[in-house]
Amino acid sequence: MVARWQTAKTLTTQAWLASSQQLADARLARAERDHERAVNASNRLLERLADLYSWLPSLPDVSEDVPRLSPQARENCSTALASIRRGMHTEIFLIPEPAARERYRILVQLAYDVAWRGVGRGNHERQIRDVTNYLRYVQHSLEAVIEGKPLPELASPPVLDRADPTAWQPPNLPPHWGDPADGN
Repeated sequence: MVARWQTAKTLTTQAWLASSQQLADARLARAERDHERAVNASNRLLERLADLYSWLPSLPDVSEDVPRLSPQARENCSTALASIRRGMHTEIFLIPEPAARERYRILVQLAYDVAWRGVGRGNHERQIRDVTNYLRYVQHSLEAVIEGKPLPELASPPVLDRADPTAWQPPNLPPHWGDPADGN
């Protein structure tokens, strides 16, 4: 009688362990799929940001009748703006970190504020540097998502219509921030 009870208990325990292992395997597989989707989405957003980065000097010209640079540069910048905005409505939802999503949304708002709303028009060069630096801050945030690392420290976005001519920078700059090879 004791042997039957022990056998039944052993079988029950083994079934429970097998079930628990299956559940853990399923959770791990889901977490891996979710991370892979977040990595792919982050990579696509980084590509969109790279497109905008190359046309940032034309950002204040987007809404101008007579651009300071070329009409072609203005058109390319406008196309890149539309692309980062599409990213806000597509890939951004695959990123699980709310702070990374919010930073991307703020970047889109900053870019549109400079390009279409004319915020901070008095200082074109500083506007471009502010958006450039915030774009790089968002890039570093997306890279952290890809690498599975903590996001860079939270930083308030630049205020575009301020009087200070100094460009915005995030706190605790990474060591490679000023390296020209890093894209600055």
